[in-house]
Amino acid sequence: MSQDALQAHLDRLRAKFAAELPQKLAEADALLAALRAGDGEALKGLRFVVHRLNGTGGTMGFAALSQAAALLEARLDACLKAGGAGPEDVAAIAVGLAAVKAAA
Repeated sequence: MSQDALQAHLDRLRAKFAAELPQKLAEADALLAALRAGDGEALKGLRFVVHRLNGTGGTMGFAALSQAAALLEARLDACLKAGGAGPEDVAAIAVGLAAVKAAA
């Protein structure tokens, strides 16, 4: 694959990621709402979504998004390790998700 073809392919992937970002953020919002409503499984789902935003965002050149997602992912990992998220955790997760959305 030539350098130009590779760049064009990466540009298409980047555009696809950007186009799908609103849906992924809406999914994260829905999971946060479920977590607030007491759904403990939502914590795992939210961590999975944020993990993907962290990794794929960095790969696709969305450095600020990836950094914000990495911070939120660390908080989610700590909650999972502790066995759940208390009210202060949920508030911090909401702030972290807002930072991810602002970076998008």
